[in-house]
Parts: sequence; C-alpha cells; structure tokens
Amino acid sequence: MPLTRPCFRFCVAFALSLAALAKAAPIQHDFVAIDEGLAQIFRVNEADPSKNWLRPVGQPTARDMQLVGGGRLLVAHDRGYTEFDLATGKTLRELTAYKNVTSARRLPNGHTLVTGVDLGGAKGVVVLELDAADVVQQKIVYPGNYVRLMRETAQGTFLLMNDTMIREGDRSGQILHEFTVPGFRHAWKALRLPNGHLLASAGYGGFLVELDAAGAVVRRIGGKENTPAAVNSNFYATFQLLANGHIVVANWQAHGPGHGASGVQLLEFDAAGAIAWQWSEAKMISSLQGVLVLDELDTSVLHDEREGVMVPLK
Repeated sequence: MPLTRPCFRFCVAFALSLAALAKAAPIQHDFVAIDEGLAQIFRVNEADPSKNWLRPVGQPTARDMQLVGGGRLLVAHDRGYTEFDLATGKTLRELTAYKNVTSARRLPNGHTLVTGVDLGGAKGVVVLELDAADVVQQKIVYPGNYVRLMRETAQGTFLLMNDTMIREGDRSGQILHEFTVPGFRHAWKALRLPNGHLLASAGYGGFLVELDAAGAVVRRIGGKENTPAAVNSNFYATFQLLANGHIVVANWQAHGPGHGASGVQLLEFDAAGAIAWQWSEAKMISSLQGVLVLDELDTSVLHDEREGVMVPLK
C-alpha cells in the first residue's frame, strides 16, 4: 500500500532525525594511558567501564607503549620494558637490566628494539636489538645525549626524537636527515606518513606539526593559540594517528602528583584541527604522558605505526 503524503513526510523527517542523532553521538574511546605524574598505567573503556583497570607501573619513567599480541601491552620504562595483560593490568614479564631507556618496540621476529642514552656500554643515543631471551644481537650508536621515542619507518630507518629536532638514522649508525622545527623542546614522537610527510609532537612547544619531505611545516595543530585556555596546551607527548585522520595526543602537565586539575590531558583533533574529543579526570590522574587508543584493534596480534596509522605488523 503506497504511503500517504503526510506519512511520507513523517518517515523522511524521522529518518533525518535518526541520522542527525547518529552524527551527534559523542565519541567514546577504549584507551590505555600512562600517568607519569603518579607512576601508574590505566585502561578506560568509555562504552564498557567494567573493562577499566589501574595499576602502578612498578618501574621509573614509563614512556612508550605498543600492542605486542596475545592481549599484551609492552611499556618501555627507564630500566627496560614490562609487558602487561590488557584485560587485567597484571604484570606478565619484565626486563630491568638497563638505565636511561626511553623507547621499546617489538619486531615481527620476536626481537625487541630498546632505545635510550648510553646503553649497553656505548656512549650516545643507542638502539639495541634484543632477541626473545633479551640478549643483545645488534647495537646501533648515534651521536647525542638526549632521545625520547623511536619509531621505525616503512623504509627500515629510525626516527629519533633528539630534543629540538627529528633525526632519521639507518641501521649502520648513519644520520640520514635532520629536521629542526621552531618551538621543538624535548620533542617526543614522529611518524612518517604514506605521502612521505612527517607527523610529530613538539614536547614543550605544546603542538603537533606535519612536515613535508624537505622538513617544511605544512600543518600545525593545537598549541596555546589554537586551543581554549582551559586546555592548557603545555607539553604534547605521545600521539596516535587514527584511521579517520584524527589525532589523539597526551597533553602532559608536569612531574609528580597534584596536576590532575591542570589542563585537559587527552585531546583528539580532527582533520581541520578542531577538538573532537577530550578526556581528563582530575581525581584519578596527575599528568598523562602516554596514550594508546584500542578502538577496533585486534589485541591478539602485533601492531606498529610504520606508515602512520597503527596496523597489524607481519
């Protein structure tokens, strides 16, 4: 039986209302965060709080995170790394043989790249490749005395955050490129995108930046000038590029306890640089430095960010 005109108008209006409601539905994330200020790590699932947990890291200065398969989360800290059960937060495995480790990345062959300053008896910025028993198989040494996160590129090189610049080095220890960006201070992380550009967080600069292949700035995201005063864009640390082009970043506030009410500490920027989502819980946290969004990721397999977006690594 054909629809009458009033019924047709009602059905169209109802469908449009549903579409508008769907479009307006708030973003919810399932994420893990490092609270550097309180030396703890926690999981928040906004759609299912029964999956939430909070645990002390148990080691100093946790900084890096990676999904390494089997429902495990690898967290790099000053002494090496710890693997946590993503479902419960339970500690499953630890390496604590070093000092000054800032980054760790699991490889498909089961080896782990550990990055830091003056590791393994070498002086400089050092990348150690450890086998499954944590025995050193390769030692790569670059000049310098400061590094934060390291990421491997699709080309097999390493992007190293050396305070005021991004350095790209190869496995022989040669520096291939240096990218200096105004405003970088204790710059934190960089990724290479499929178009050859770099995406990086500026540390105390309090912004994210996209650079072209020559190192010129093509896009600047966030910063005090582009965010509300209440956000307090202080120090942009770990970030994650999502599949929809949005970027989630930890906006760290300061060392130690007592900073939970200072600023909005997790921010999501859309492709236009507008804040699409934010999270901060003053009574629970002090100062967030790391974030890993788990939405729709298969935690049973190894993931990495060699081409920007986090994907399974084979």
